[in-house]
Amino acid sequence: MTLPRFCGIYGVPEVARYLKAVPHAQDVYPVSSTKLLRWIRRGMASPDLVTVHGTEMVIDFEDLISMRVVASLRAVGVKWTEIRRAREWLQKATRTERPFATEYMWAGQGEVFVDWTHRLISASRRGQYALGILQDYLIPIHGLEFDDDTRLATSWEPVDGVVLQPRIQFGAPCIKGTRIPTRTVWGMVEAGDSVDWVAGAYGISSDEVTAACGWESLLQAA
Repeated sequence: MTLPRFCGIYGVPEVARYLKAVPHAQDVYPVSSTKLLRWIRRGMASPDLVTVHGTEMVIDFEDLISMRVVASLRAVGVKWTEIRRAREWLQKATRTERPFATEYMWAGQGEVFVDWTHRLISASRRGQYALGILQDYLIPIHGLEFDDDTRLATSWEPVDGVVLQPRIQFGAPCIKGTRIPTRTVWGMVEAGDSVDWVAGAYGISSDEVTAACGWESLLQAA
């Protein structure tokens, strides 16, 4: 169930920028490199990273997704005790070290919920079943897709039209449905090429170029 280590490679400051660039993230729950390092020391990423010096730390796509989930849970007020309980229960239930990168999740009432064997359960209540109707009132962790067989996260869409996938461009943000890095088209527009010209050069729409440039602008601001 482990993806090749070259698939999706990031530095901690890079991940912090991605999480900060998500719309409204800075207003709701700002994320910094220092904060991410604290989460990693708490075991929220690969156990192999707990003792690695920050300047030498490189994380993969599963760690990125784990950090995305933790940031989302904290943003809606889920306490660390609940997050830890959910992680510990899911580690045993899924037999994976990083279960936050394998499950669709929701938050609500200060708890962490997952779709487990087609039933809604509270992972932070160690697998306690919840009423299905409750799901309509929970907050989903948006933008994630998972492989049906391995259960591993395969895609994160931080904004509409932009995706990070570990097997495409080493996990760099790309225009959805293509292998075109957002940074490439943004650089061309910044250099003076028109949005329409860039769109024609790559065979994509002007809206896709605009979305890519919008994401890169968010990254620059972060």
